[in-house]
Amino acid sequence: MAKFRHLEATSARTIMTQSLNGIFQLQDMACGNCAQHAEDVALTIEGVSHASVDLSTQTISLSFEHPTEESLLVEAFDKIGFSAVTPRTELSITGMHCSHCVSTIEKALKAMPGVLTVEISLATEKATITFWQGRTDPEALAARVTELGFPAQPV
Repeated sequence: MAKFRHLEATSARTIMTQSLNGIFQLQDMACGNCAQHAEDVALTIEGVSHASVDLSTQTISLSFEHPTEESLLVEAFDKIGFSAVTPRTELSITGMHCSHCVSTIEKALKAMPGVLTVEISLATEKATITFWQGRTDPEALAARVTELGFPAQPV
């Protein structure tokens, strides 16, 4: 578990939490021991200052001392068998005209809490986004893109 104590800023999939606290959806926690194990692992990740599991909703509430890579959290929970719930969604986006438009949207989406990956196609006017359930949702993603001047909606 010591490898989770450091931050690696080498990957394009690296996403920093924008909020210093949040609720994260996990799966397969069945008892108090599972909850304690998830909390203990969360606390080994640099930047996490508090962790509390709610078994009834299969969520873990985390507080942070400073922004932390959400991809490290996903990896840590996957390794102990309490995988993050990370659905993919597709957005239909209108008004993109060039690679700069795509880059602007991609950068804004990647900066949102819970967004793990973003793939945008100018040709099909669609974005495919993997996100951490409990941190964001398709409607919030579409709203952010629309705020940028590119009308978007979940497909």
